[in-house]
Amino acid sequence: MENTLVDKKREKIETLTEDAQESASEGYDTENQLSNNLIAVTLAFVALLAAALSTNSMLTGMRDDQKALIMASVSVFSISIFVGLINYYLNMKAHQKMTRAGQERLTRVRGADNSAELSGVRRVVARSGRSTNRNNYMIMAQIVLLMVGLALTVGFIGTTLF
Repeated sequence: MENTLVDKKREKIETLTEDAQESASEGYDTENQLSNNLIAVTLAFVALLAAALSTNSMLTGMRDDQKALIMASVSVFSISIFVGLINYYLNMKAHQKMTRAGQERLTRVRGADNSAELSGVRRVVARSGRSTNRNNYMIMAQIVLLMVGLALTVGFIGTTLF
């Protein structure tokens, strides 16, 4: 019986470890996705500033509608960056919470004295539905803000050409 409990503990630990590794992998993928989005937004922001501030004479010669377009673009890109940073932070907090939960489960498995205690330890859920939905909405908001910012930037560039 004791040997069976040891085998069950080992099997349970392996399962929980696999869950934790899968969760970490998902976290890294999310981090990379958000980082790439932030890089793209930041590059667009830098390109916008570089185009607007390339010459001092351009700034003094800008009409009010052009100034409004460039300020709107800067504002939208800034909001997009903030959304990305907030999402990044919330994802990291969720991943830390999952890691702590996984470690607690492993401790409970190691300390189990019988099969009933062992079977009472449930697997780590890779990601809660609420966290996934929040992440998806924030990424969608970031995409929409990027599209709006790019449209404003194109509008600004168009007004400088005509």
